[in-house]
Amino acid sequence: MYLRMVEATVKKKGEYLLGEIYAEKILTALEKVPGCIFAGLLHSRDHEFKYISLTLWQSEKDAEIYEASGNYRKNLESVQHLLEEKSEWKIQLSDENMVEYKEVPVEPSVKLYPAAENQEPLPDEISNQSGILRILSLKIKEGLKEEFNEIYNKEILPELKKIQGCRYAFLLDNSENNGEMISLSIWNTLETVEKYERHGMFKKFLEQVNHTLGGLYQWKMVLEARSKSKSAVTSQDIGISKFELITGKKFI
Repeated sequence: MYLRMVEATVKKKGEYLLGEIYAEKILTALEKVPGCIFAGLLHSRDHEFKYISLTLWQSEKDAEIYEASGNYRKNLESVQHLLEEKSEWKIQLSDENMVEYKEVPVEPSVKLYPAAENQEPLPDEISNQSGILRILSLKIKEGLKEEFNEIYNKEILPELKKIQGCRYAFLLDNSENNGEMISLSIWNTLETVEKYERHGMFKKFLEQVNHTLGGLYQWKMVLEARSKSKSAVTSQDIGISKFELITGKKFI
């Protein structure tokens, strides 16, 4: 299974139409695309105008064929008028060796991640018209990915799924990017997520894999344990973000 995320910023007031177009046009179109398991529109809880289109695919090839076919471009064009028009400056030398500045439109960010092995099928309730997606990013120490995977799948995942309000959870392998592993979980409400984080279960799970996390993160933990007044930010810090499911549908 592969996860594909398209991240974009929406114009002010554009969010009201985005959900309608996504539900009526994009979900209908994706339902006909071979290999697409699920699609959903998500709204960031941290950034008012940030949205993500999340799709799950049976294989990487299915996701690549979808993009190459022009269907992705067609779906993007149906909401393009609602998205912020961003651009960047491209600097290059002309044939006369003169510096040229050219404004280039910036496309929405597209990311594709493989799911870790032995993932369970998606439950039907994943398509409920409300819910919270929690994304946890962890940087794993070199050589300890397999140990992390085993602890996550055999010890953490079964217990996580027992927690009230957790609909589904799975692991994405992005280890080619600085050893990153991503845990995605889908919850009924924001309150259930916050209760999970507040009442010690998340801390307990983190302690089970702490020894597999990167050296910079380990250094930070030691520093903060020695002095509560000191803190540090590193490239291996744990990242947590939350998104509200606006609309979604399971196809397979």
